[in-house]
Amino acid sequence: MASSALSILTGIGAAAAGLAGEKVPKTGVIPGLDVGTIVSALLGKAGGGSGVLSKVASVASIASKAGLLDASKLGNLAELAGSLISSKEKTNSKAASAKEGIAGLAAAIMGGTGKGASLASIATMASKLGKTAEDDKGLKGMASELGKTLAGKFGVSLSGSGTAVKALDKVLEKDTKTDLFKSILSGLAK
Repeated sequence: MASSALSILTGIGAAAAGLAGEKVPKTGVIPGLDVGTIVSALLGKAGGGSGVLSKVASVASIASKAGLLDASKLGNLAELAGSLISSKEKTNSKAASAKEGIAGLAAAIMGGTGKGASLASIATMASKLGKTAEDDKGLKGMASELGKTLAGKFGVSLSGSGTAVKALDKVLEKDTKTDLFKSILSGLAK
């Protein structure tokens, strides 16, 4: 379940990048959306700022900033993500590719592996969808709807919901991609 939570979180990041018109390389790196920093911020807020979760969040944040979260540490990061994001259902990527629109994008996120090629594919799909929006308000509405679809159709939920998302304001850059990322996460709470 933990690695699935990390796949969902990185898939949401790739979707936000795609909706913002950015490409995700096949390496899977999403500039401006460092998963270690995001998980740390969400854990810190979800844990109420004290106790074990807050301490784990602090350690994860320091490790992320120091560059200690490499491929060998992804299992630990997946465990942390698993305490934040849960889902009731998983789909396969063949079914995801057959659908279009927001429902298809949500299915692709749920069927994704979290690996580079999968994230690049999700970003490409989101980019095509994002081009149909008339303006930034339309993009934000799509992002929120994507979160609601993930929650409603796949049972994805985020611990700490709204207050956890607000914690991201302190650690993420202010740009379209991060605004869309936060809108998707906020949609999970509704």
